[in-house]
Amino acid sequence: MLCAIFVLFGCGADETPVPVVQQMPNYFPDAVGSRWVYRNPDGSEWSRSITNENSIHEEGFHGFVYTPPVTKTEFDYLKPDVFRVTDNQVLFGIGEKIDGYVQNVLPTWVADEFAGLDLDITIEPITHPEFVFSYLPLIVNFQWDAFKTRVNGRIVLQHLVLLQFPFEVQVRVKGEVVAVGSLETPAGSFEETYQIVYKTEITQTLFSEAETTEQGQTVWFAPHVGIVKIEDESGVTELIAYTFPETIEK
Repeated sequence: MLCAIFVLFGCGADETPVPVVQQMPNYFPDAVGSRWVYRNPDGSEWSRSITNENSIHEEGFHGFVYTPPVTKTEFDYLKPDVFRVTDNQVLFGIGEKIDGYVQNVLPTWVADEFAGLDLDITIEPITHPEFVFSYLPLIVNFQWDAFKTRVNGRIVLQHLVLLQFPFEVQVRVKGEVVAVGSLETPAGSFEETYQIVYKTEITQTLFSEAETTEQGQTVWFAPHVGIVKIEDESGVTELIAYTFPETIEK
């Protein structure tokens, strides 16, 4: 009887067993080492991982590493360089993407308007607002201003100071949680998935004439997992695999 009691209560054991369990990610996962793999509409794949190395070096920021790397001219709000999570917001740092748009795409648009002419294009410095991916917790029918910025510039024709023309580009993105429900993806089935719609409006003004283009993206977000599906004019991108780091619980 005594032997049985000793065995039952672990008498004689040198160490207490330490179970290894999978870490429960945050509502918006931000653990270093987390990794997601996606498949594009054309069948190609890409992944991103969270690293503690980033170009901002401020407390609370985490960096994303993409494979293959994101090109400088690819202006996608959903592929930020860095991000941070507060008590009530998920914020994407897209400053480098704005710089790429201003330095590469914007001058091309201006030059197309003056084909064949010698131009000097100057662009005023701009701030780098963060893209508000969402407010927490997610609530159906909630709307917010996800991003807004304005770029001002000036064109000088043929190097003649008297031939100067201003131009302006405004970018505004609005977000809305439109639904919640279950969703099946190659990475698995998710019972609670929030559908978020982002509507982007870009207004380019030259010679007092404004031209506005609109585009949209729909995102499906699963709490504690992340973005599991994206749909835009190019088609559907789906999550096909994801991994989170493990921890030892003592």
